[in-house]
Amino acid sequence: MTTYRIQFNADFTVKDLIQILDYLEELGIDTIYGSPILTAHPGSNHGYDVTDPTTLNPEVTTEKDWQLLHEQLRKRGMAYMQDIVPNHTALTPENVWFKSVIADGPEGKYAGHFDIDWSHPRLPGKMILPVLGDEPEAVSQAGQLTYYRDGIKVYEDYWEGPDADRDDRRDDNPYVAPVHWLRVNDFINYRRFFTVNQLIGMRTEEEHVYRDLHERTFEDVRERRIDHLRVDHVDGLLDPTGYLQRLRESVGDDVGIYVEKILEPGEQLPADWPVEGTTGYDFLAAVNRLLTNDDTNNSFSDLYESLTEERLPDYRELVFRNKLMLVKEHFNGELDNLVRRWDPLLTDELRQDFKETLAHWLAAFPVYRIYPAGGPLTNHEITLSMEAATVVAEHAPDHGRQVLTWVNWLAHQDFEGKALEYLQRTQQLSGPLMAKGVEDTTFYQFWRQAHLNEVGGSADPGDRLPVRDFHQFIQGRPSTTMNATATHDTKRGEDGRAFLQALTFYPKEWTDFVHRMREALDLGRVRPRGFYLVLQSLVAGYPLHKEPEAANLRERLHAYLEKAIREGKEMSDWADPDLDYERELKALGDRILDEASLRTALQALLRTIWPQTRHNSFAQVILKCMVPGSPDIYQGTESWDLSFVDPDNRRPVDYRERSLRLSREPDDKYDPAQKSQLLQELLILRRDNPKFFAEADYQPLSEGDELLAFRRQHAGQQLVVKIAKRAETRLQRPGEPGFERVITDRYGSGLGVWWHSGGERT
Repeated sequence: MTTYRIQFNADFTVKDLIQILDYLEELGIDTIYGSPILTAHPGSNHGYDVTDPTTLNPEVTTEKDWQLLHEQLRKRGMAYMQDIVPNHTALTPENVWFKSVIADGPEGKYAGHFDIDWSHPRLPGKMILPVLGDEPEAVSQAGQLTYYRDGIKVYEDYWEGPDADRDDRRDDNPYVAPVHWLRVNDFINYRRFFTVNQLIGMRTEEEHVYRDLHERTFEDVRERRIDHLRVDHVDGLLDPTGYLQRLRESVGDDVGIYVEKILEPGEQLPADWPVEGTTGYDFLAAVNRLLTNDDTNNSFSDLYESLTEERLPDYRELVFRNKLMLVKEHFNGELDNLVRRWDPLLTDELRQDFKETLAHWLAAFPVYRIYPAGGPLTNHEITLSMEAATVVAEHAPDHGRQVLTWVNWLAHQDFEGKALEYLQRTQQLSGPLMAKGVEDTTFYQFWRQAHLNEVGGSADPGDRLPVRDFHQFIQGRPSTTMNATATHDTKRGEDGRAFLQALTFYPKEWTDFVHRMREALDLGRVRPRGFYLVLQSLVAGYPLHKEPEAANLRERLHAYLEKAIREGKEMSDWADPDLDYERELKALGDRILDEASLRTALQALLRTIWPQTRHNSFAQVILKCMVPGSPDIYQGTESWDLSFVDPDNRRPVDYRERSLRLSREPDDKYDPAQKSQLLQELLILRRDNPKFFAEADYQPLSEGDELLAFRRQHAGQQLVVKIAKRAETRLQRPGEPGFERVITDRYGSGLGVWWHSGGERT
């Protein structure tokens, strides 16, 4: 299977997808991988904010076009993978199920579908609605909050039930309480997705909720319109294992199931998950580390310390501190809810300061979550819990004893009933806390090597991935899992990462460039770390194949820098942005783009490192397509991908230009046609030999740590792949006769792919 991810929205619909199927088939794609297709919040550019799980999104498709798409796919022998969202729906006025909550509260037809705590002591019988920009009294006095029968008008939005009467004015709504959106940091009585107030958790563990949420999806599975499923945010569910087992039973063995699951280094998928694999973040992280030159680690650490005038932080302590800050400040309401639930079950000793105990344990948890299903914790679950206790003892020793007591108590429980539910709910918070603490905070504070700040990865300077460990990683994964190098959620484009990886092979040139920029620019209020972010962002985003103005680089860089420092929560913040600081930060990027000498210096650096950048870009493509697993191509990344984080990586794709690149000669060494044609050559090899790539083994070849080499064999056919760490390396072809080279020297001397069809050709 080779997937091509499509981001549906009002500007790229199913009808638009049908128009490019010939191109995708020519590229070598056999499976279309679509973003959520069900009715979502109007104007959504991603589809994860579903408002009606039973209907197709009218902004994206009609029933006629949906049927036509699948007819066209079958005609070409192509399959379809659908992204589904079982964890949450949109908390917006358009949510057709939430209308019953507005009208009838906990007795509403669909009220039980939502994960709402109607008995919360702070607001029994009501749910908070955090949609106000001020306190309710002030909003009401301004005439922007009014009540009527079965409805509320908030600003220009009408939250109402199906039989609302806007002329029948009321003083209140008996079931929903609009509050300032920041109140959730103190008190919340519904489960949300991460810290997104506008996404409400669903009780998918309940059979009737599960059935209703999947009604339309299962219809499409039965009609053979959907061949594979991608499950979004599986860790958000109360019982992911139970859900996946139920899903497998519902769709049968012929439908592939892939989970969006972040695996920490060395972590494996639970053995009782009936899935083909993950969506490939583990592969992305491993390749990213592999293509980084660890020999220059000290040089980059020294530069970071001298530039920032700060000691290099202990990375794992930084993650712990950020998670602890988040659970106390941004997830405080969720933490209070867990403490209240656990309280009746605890010993007197544990009740003492239990909120701090639970906060520290969660902040120190080494993986996203565990999956308790009843009975005692497994040895593996106890080990992970003890690892958390060890981290607390090291970095917050005043709480170490209490956390150890808590872990000892957990290890001696036989979990069932309420105790099991509370443990599972605690794990529902653990995953979002890890994601926000690492991906959305630490990764936006620690800029030593920005390409390592990537979903599923680690920016710890002490981490390494030698060639032998990469081999072990590949051998330890399911052969059916996905191989991704870019997704709609990655922090930067795959070729932007390749530029930053290349810097690690040119430490002197990078250091000289940084010092030159530092001498030329007045930082003003901007911290050196912010300045370093600007420099790396320009390296990762500046195009050599066209003018930066044509790429709209300035505006895109501004938007990225603003998001980055607000996510970091140090120099600015979403809740209280420092607009003056943000302007100064953006101005540094403008100076480099506008001053001829600085722009020329940036271009010179990029051209110097280009051979290694190009090498690493092609290496990613080769590894993704040739190792066991299913290559996943994110929309548009068959060309150079220099995008920043979302929404930048969800921009429209010029498919006409990409189609032309498959057949024309590249204009120069910077032409993205090279990447498109390399990808096509490898995908066609896969398409022509599907059984080989599905069943061939993986044999590491011993070539030292400066060269990754492996052989795959099946039924007389063989594949040999060699990828040098350094672009200028010259490779030796396989010694045995019968191999033909798949990719020529035009892709570089340090890359080799050889194919043996089983015949006698040389």
